[in-house]
Amino acid sequence: MSGARPWRWGFLGASRIGRSALGPAIAALPGHALAAVASRDPACAASYAAECGFARAHASYEALLTDPDIDAVYIALTNDAHLPWTVRALEAGKHVLCEKPLALNAAEVGRMRAAERGAGARGAGARGAGAVGAGERGAGARAMEAFCHIHHPQIALARALLAQGAIGRVIALQASVGAAIANPADFRWAARMGGGALFDIGTYCVSAFRVLLGREPVSAAGVRKLRGDVDLDTAAQLDFGDGVAAQFVCSFDRPRSAVLEIFGSAGRLRLDRPFSTKGHATTLWHDAARIELPAVDPYRLMVLDFARAIETDCPMLHGLDASWHQAAAMDAIAASCASSQVTPIG
Repeated sequence: MSGARPWRWGFLGASRIGRSALGPAIAALPGHALAAVASRDPACAASYAAECGFARAHASYEALLTDPDIDAVYIALTNDAHLPWTVRALEAGKHVLCEKPLALNAAEVGRMRAAERGAGARGAGARGAGAVGAGERGAGARAMEAFCHIHHPQIALARALLAQGAIGRVIALQASVGAAIANPADFRWAARMGGGALFDIGTYCVSAFRVLLGREPVSAAGVRKLRGDVDLDTAAQLDFGDGVAAQFVCSFDRPRSAVLEIFGSAGRLRLDRPFSTKGHATTLWHDAARIELPAVDPYRLMVLDFARAIETDCPMLHGLDASWHQAAAMDAIAASCASSQVTPIG
């Protein structure tokens, strides 16, 4: 991990996003290597490994977690599978980068935090015995939720402008995001698997609001339209206290699109591409002033931030404590949609 040995990555699941985004990002980074992929279908694992450049394939997730030549795992399984496999990976001493949403609710994140603390205690014992150094697997496995958009430089720039008072007192935030899911067999149409627009794309809005403001919401209100047993659309408002409201709408019934705006007493910021930035230059508008940012790969930046936090034993940009607050906000939105009542958070 640190020093001469590269980070050796294992993928749980032969996912589309692993093929198109995480795999290429890791392969392009010095000091990182695609070591293994696991699928419950051996033929699928083998073909995926050959296509994406993994050194080997495993015919089960369990086999990958017992592979001593894996330092970190990337999990991009269905949402309901995130909890069991994140916990098992942490217990196996593997660091975890898990796709969003990390869990189906805050209670599940609590179980992941317990597993991470247990891994840390085991790692501390190993360090005390002189077995490994900081950043090594035995030093305590850690987990992070894979929100690549918050690692993009435009988010840091927007935060800096807000901190400088560039738009005065923040009054409100608004965002919208759409993505048409045409395949009726897609797991995102199944509630038991963590489907629905709120979990799939609304989570981007909630995470961006929290990171931009640097604090947590205190209550939530929401409404939704169902298709079957999942939300086709959700519109919600988060109260961040001190008079600051953050509103968003997410929908599976519109073309792929997104925008995020921050309104202040002395101006406005607008991100025209707040979430899907891979391969695209981005524009941050400060009132009429246009700030252009060159195209970067936010997945590479996310992997680098993840590795750096572990190697230096520093907080992660979206570690499990942050993910608990994220999940608590999502729980409150879902509860408000079900009850038509404003729901306190926490």
